[in-house]
Amino acid sequence: MHNEQTYEYQTDNTPVAQAMMRAREAQAEADRAKQGALAAEASERAKREEIDRAVELSMSKFNQQIAAQRLGVKTEGAIRSQDVGVIPPMAEVEKTTVRVPSLSGMELSFAQAKDMAETGQITQAEFNKAVVDGLAARGYGAPKSFR
Repeated sequence: MHNEQTYEYQTDNTPVAQAMMRAREAQAEADRAKQGALAAEASERAKREEIDRAVELSMSKFNQQIAAQRLGVKTEGAIRSQDVGVIPPMAEVEKTTVRVPSLSGMELSFAQAKDMAETGQITQAEFNKAVVDGLAARGYGAPKSFR
């Protein structure tokens, strides 16, 4: 019946029939626009939900890594040089400032502390420990000769 009415209006050129056709076309256009808006809204909502899930997953993994690191468990996170024992070249070791506990934690250059160890003002063990600690503070492992 609906098709018959549409056909009837299409063949009828009266102003009422033309107005009805324009109204139906406008309604069809409005329906298409509404469908488009609903589809765009659903797509945007899906994207936001996907982003939220990704952020939540990322934060969950990050929190697990932090907790594992606090417990001393190695994770797949960033690798730090002290974790793998990267030993700097001697020139870098010599740039290290050291703190010697027996000197009230005074900060010295590597060269000053080395001279003090050689003249017996501090022990070789104190010097070595100060160098190891100074390198660790900079994220380096110590050469075997200082351990």
